[in-house]
Amino acid sequence: PLYASLWRTGGLLFLATVLAAVLAYWLARRMSGPILLLEEGALKIGAGQFDHRLTISTGDELERLAARFNQMAQELATSRDRAERLTRLKRFLAPQVAELVEKAGDERMLAGQRAEVVAVFSDLRGFTAFSSHAEPENLMQVLREYYEALGAIITKYEATLTSFSADGLMILVNAPVPCEEPALHAVKMAVDMQDSTQELISDWRQRGYEIGFGMGLAMGWATVGRIGYEARADYTAIGNVVNLASRLCSSAEDRQILIDYSVARHLPGNMPIVDLGTRQFKGLEGHVRVYNVETQGSERPKLDSAENDARQKG
Repeated sequence: PLYASLWRTGGLLFLATVLAAVLAYWLARRMSGPILLLEEGALKIGAGQFDHRLTISTGDELERLAARFNQMAQELATSRDRAERLTRLKRFLAPQVAELVEKAGDERMLAGQRAEVVAVFSDLRGFTAFSSHAEPENLMQVLREYYEALGAIITKYEATLTSFSADGLMILVNAPVPCEEPALHAVKMAVDMQDSTQELISDWRQRGYEIGFGMGLAMGWATVGRIGYEARADYTAIGNVVNLASRLCSSAEDRQILIDYSVARHLPGNMPIVDLGTRQFKGLEGHVRVYNVETQGSERPKLDSAENDARQKG
């Protein structure tokens, strides 16, 4: 009886061991499958495939973990799409304005429409002559300093940078997002831009670079909106106000901020502006009354260059 009992006990232990091994194998396979799926999903998410989803039906913590994984992938996809929209918007809008448009979730404000805007143009005087003989690294350094200084100011005033080419900038105020007192807002921005650039010019002239800076502003109605195609789009304005601002900028001497009557009449009485009389510009009908906004150091001598003479004749 003792040996029989021992054999029975050994048999039961053996059966229990085999059963435990089978259960362990089954549990391992049951867990390893979902774990491998989670590992594969993590690799795909890390590669940017945010549309990947897991299907795990175990009825336990692994299934709940897969549901959380799918939710995370959806949130990452939404975040990526938002970042891409912001990147597109920030190509021509100030970061704050781009955030506002994106949060509104309605880009229809960027579609073509009529709006009263202040068009602001600026460029460097004497830049053509400078670029013709300057070393490439010096030329790029000047442009880098120039755009960094003006870019910070444009962002500060939440204006819309529609285009820049070499040393020239086109900026819109009051579109696509309206602002209070757009004329005064634009002139304050222009004054800051002029003062900041003149600090750079002082340093450039010490290096022997004969460069100046002029600006032109005009206010009026224009057609504004986004133009281009899916991969490349810009926000711009079309109308006489844009042409006038461009002509005023071309006519401006170093340190000058030339504005038209529409801008001048919206400025407070204490704003230091000087009536320069009327001028006739190429491509525009009639005579235009022109004013100059006085800035720090406006009384200092203007840059005298052949390029300025050519600009004024144009």
